[in-house]
Order: sequence, then C-alpha cells, then structure tokens
Amino acid sequence: LGNDLLNGIAVVPADVTLSFVSSTNGNVTLNTTTGSVNVAAGTPASTYSLVYQICEVLNPSNCSQATVTVPVSIAPLTAVADAGNASSYTGGTAVANVLANDLLNGVAVVPAEVNLSFISSTISGVTLNPVTGAVSVAAGTAAGTYTLVYQICSVLNPSNCTTANAVVTIDAPAILAVADAGSANGLTGGTAVTNILSNDLLNGDPVVPSEVAISFVSSTNSGVTLSGSNVVVAAGTPAGNYTLTYQICEVLNPTNCDQTTVTVTVSSAPIDAIADSGISVNGYDGGISFGNVLGNDLLNGSAVMLLQVNLSQVSSTNAGVSLDPATGDVVVAVGTAAGNYTLTYQICEKLNPTNCAQASVTVPVTPAVIDAVDGNGTVSGITGGTTIADVLYNDLLNGVLVSHSEVTLTLVSSTNANVTLNTTTGAVEVAPGTPAGTYYVTYRICEILNPTNCDEAVSTAIVTAAPILANSDAGSSVNGYDGGISFGNVLGNDLLNGIAVVPADVTLSFVSSTNGNVTLNTTTGSVNVAAGTPAST
Repeated sequence: LGNDLLNGIAVVPADVTLSFVSSTNGNVTLNTTTGSVNVAAGTPASTYSLVYQICEVLNPSNCSQATVTVPVSIAPLTAVADAGNASSYTGGTAVANVLANDLLNGVAVVPAEVNLSFISSTISGVTLNPVTGAVSVAAGTAAGTYTLVYQICSVLNPSNCTTANAVVTIDAPAILAVADAGSANGLTGGTAVTNILSNDLLNGDPVVPSEVAISFVSSTNSGVTLSGSNVVVAAGTPAGNYTLTYQICEVLNPTNCDQTTVTVTVSSAPIDAIADSGISVNGYDGGISFGNVLGNDLLNGSAVMLLQVNLSQVSSTNAGVSLDPATGDVVVAVGTAAGNYTLTYQICEKLNPTNCAQASVTVPVTPAVIDAVDGNGTVSGITGGTTIADVLYNDLLNGVLVSHSEVTLTLVSSTNANVTLNTTTGAVEVAPGTPAGTYYVTYRICEILNPTNCDEAVSTAIVTAAPILANSDAGSSVNGYDGGISFGNVLGNDLLNGIAVVPADVTLSFVSSTNGNVTLNTTTGSVNVAAGTPAST
C-alpha cells in the first residue's frame, strides 16, 4: 500500500480492505494484514507477479487492482576443494564426503538440497559415490596424486551448479625386504636359501610373489647367484661367507622398492684320507708298493679324483720310500734297506687349499735272497797256492752273481790253519808245505745294504801230495873184505814234485837188503857194505 492512493493521496490502511487476487507462484504470497509480499523459503529463482486488490471501506465496491513484480534470486552455491589420502595397496575412502565443506547460501550444504555428480578423475581407481559424497580409492591403484572433479547443483535451481576438485594422494604401501641367511656345500653347490620372499613384507603382510618384482643387485662371489626367488651356489664355489644383495619392487608401484642382503655360508666338502698298507717290495730291485694312495680316500663322501686335490708327501721313515704326486704311487727306490716303513701323505682340496687330510701308508721292504754256494778246489800241498780264486764266483744275490761291492765277506772257520780265506779277494789260499788232505773253509757273506741278510757256505780245499820218485841207483864195487861205501847218497837222483829231493823235505827209511851187511845210512843216504861181506851183487 505504500505507493497506493485514495482520493489522490496516500492510502490510509484503515480506509481500505486489502485482498490477494493471484500469484504466479504459490510461494509468493500477500500478508493482507501488513501488506507485505512474502517469498517462502525454497522458492525457485525467477520473477513472479502477485496481483492484489484494495477496496474502500466506505464504499466497498470502490476497488482497484495492482500487480507486484517479485524477483526471486539464486542462493550462492560454493563447492570447496577437498584433499585426502589412501593406500595404494588396500585402497579405501580418501574423502568421507565432498559436501562437508561446501556452502549453499553461505551455510553448509544440506545434501538433500543439492544434486552431486561425478565429472572426471585423472585415474579410474579414484571414484565418487554420488549418494554419500565419498571419494573412494580402489585397492591396487598406483601411488600418486590424482584429481577428481565433482559438481553440485541446487535441487531448487538445477542450473545453479558449481564444481570443485578433490585432490587424492595415494601412498605406496610400506615394502620391507628382510635379510636372510643360508648355507650350501661349495663342492656340489645347491640352494642356500629357498624363497627369499618368505619373510619379506608388503603393507605389513607377507609378500605375495606376484605383487613384487625381484632383481639381483650384487654378490661378493660370482658363484652365489639368484635364481627366481632362490639363492643358489654354483658347484665348485670356494668355501667362505658371502653376501648377496637383492631388491624387491612393488609391481603396482615400480619405484616402491627395498633392498636387503642374504648371508651365504659356503662350506668345504668333508675330506678323508684313509690309511693304506702296501705290498712287500724287494729293496734290492725297488718298485711300487702301493698303486694309488687316493684309491680309498673320500671327498664329500665319494672317491677322490686326482684332479680334485693337491697330493703331497709329508714325511717318510726312509728316504728310499717316496710318493709320486703325479700318480699317487708309493715307490721304493732301488737299493732300499729292508724294513717296515711309514710314509705320510696329505691331500688338500684344490677348491679349498686349506681343506686337508693326512694318512699314512705302511710299506714293507724285504731284503734280496742271498745264497752262498759251496765250492771246491785243489792245490799241491808242497807248493801251496789258491784252491778257489774267489769264493763268490758262484754266490748269488737276488738271483744274480754277487759282487764284492754288494757284500761283506768273512771267514767263519777252517779245518787247517794253513788253509785261509782272503776276505778282500775271496781267494782260498793254502800255505806251502801243507800236508795233503781235504780241508774245509766256512765263510759268510752279508749284504751291505742289509747287514743281517747273510748266508754261509763251505769251500772244500783238496790238498794233494807232491809226486815223489825214488830212482834206482847202481853202487860202485866195494872190497868185501874191507867193506866201505858203495853209493854216496841214494837221494841224489830222486825227485819230489819233479825236482831233486831236498833231504829235509823227505824222510828216508830202510826197507830191505839181500844181505844184512849191506845197509842204508838213513841220515846221510849212503849205502854201506860191512867188512867181511862175501863177494856178490
């Protein structure tokens, strides 16, 4: 009524009756008491018309109508940016409700008053629930910072819309590679650790192999390597403590990685040198007592091969008993004294030179067979001489004729002091003037190499008498009356050993005479005729 007129002047409310005629929107009403035009809350924005009428109280039929133009404006709508976090591994709700900080007409949005819609996302795993307003991250969404755009529109005024961003930070899960330890035999090799992932963690839980990529970083020994998820030791790897470093990276987030180490103890194979006993060897000839000391030795429980070990001699109780490291043979040198000897040898693994074992070989060395053979010889006793030039002539050592350089020769006994042995030359010597007879010289030969290896033999010395010849004599005529010497010395033409008899070498004796007056002087050898002997021959 503020600008209405009655009789050309401003209406006095008491002079008129005010009534509502019509409105283009039911939410636009007239308070007939106060004359105010009211817009109800929740009225869509637009321009509305309300028609009212005033009638004079004095003259009720004196009426007039007018129109009120009512502009209804749009309430300001503000969508405020949001930010949230979630795990790449498990996903989850990054923002509980994007409407929580949005405003309609300056106050917090009532969800029922707006329509919420998804506009876009920089990754498919970040989505909006238009009912709840929650921004969700799907499990397995790659880590990163992503932007989701949403729109809110006023329910009352659907064209009254605004957009905002929800910035979602997706964090890679914690990844932890945990150190491992294992061992293997370096000779045969093998798996030191089965599945290095078994104790590794992703997001606090045991790693699922398909969720990570394993890569080899380094190893302190080329023989210690990674095969899949196993740590393997190559056959022929020296003993020692080695470190292998590996890395695991999340497949979903390839830069989400961690490294750790595997401690690998590589052990040497057990080595066992086993004692041997050689066969007897004749020390005179020498030879091989044991063919190969490695024959019963073990490496890692299997027979040792020469190419796997270094073979060396440690000691020997006789220098003539030695080891051939090229063949493993125990050799007895030619001219080794008899005895029981011990050779100690050592085998060391070539792969691990300090992995060694020792054993001994018992080597019996026997002496050569020695055989002193009886012999005999003859010599004239009158002149003496050598019956056997060398008693060793038929003696044997090791089946062949012995030499003086190989034995010592000693006289054991002789049955006649005139029959002796020359121990230097081996000759059996008979002194001149030795009576005829058979004499025995016992001698001993002992091997110089083995002084107790001896044998005895007897050399028979046959001493013969010298040939003796008494030749007939013819005496001179003697006057029987007077008597006298018919022959001066009957020995004069006699022979002993082919030469004139020396009276001292013979005994002269009278045998017979055809006349008792004809006698022999055995001292001088003269034939005497006694005085008064009848004439005759």
